[in-house]
Amino acid sequence: MALSENIKLMRESRGLSQSELAEKIGLQKQNVSAYERGVKVPTVEKLVAIADTLQCSTDKLLGRTAP
Repeated sequence: MALSENIKLMRESRGLSQSELAEKIGLQKQNVSAYERGVKVPTVEKLVAIADTLQCSTDKLLGRTAP
């Protein structure tokens, strides 16, 4: 699974909206939407923040481990 799909899947499994995730990591909702659509790729720092907020590893978001 692609990074974009994994971010969306993990966000939804945690019951967060795009706006809520964006607020928790200091971004605008449009950025989270772009990540989930695969239009933009988060920086390493933002990827770590997303993983921390979603309580998963960066490897899981990158598809390097089983979902």
